[in-house]
Amino acid sequence: MTTIRLTPRQKSKLSKASLILASLRGRRLSQGDAVEALAEFALRNRGLLPESADDIERPRDDDPFFDRSLTFDFGPTDERTHDRLLYGRK
Repeated sequence: MTTIRLTPRQKSKLSKASLILASLRGRRLSQGDAVEALAEFALRNRGLLPESADDIERPRDDDPFFDRSLTFDFGPTDERTHDRLLYGRK
């Protein structure tokens, strides 16, 4: 066991990631379990990770799809409904 020093911002991100993992696994995870799960994901999915945070492509300001002032109420939906409505997939 070791100690990791986290900034408040990093701790907040870890907490949010832990909540996501907990909802997927159906149980609460310790911070160590969350860090381990995230590290495993990173090791298995290297291609999904950018070289640095600066390499992440941000949406353009004029892109209407990312206009935060727009809201949609699709009602109860699932992943297939999102794909069909947003991307035209069947």
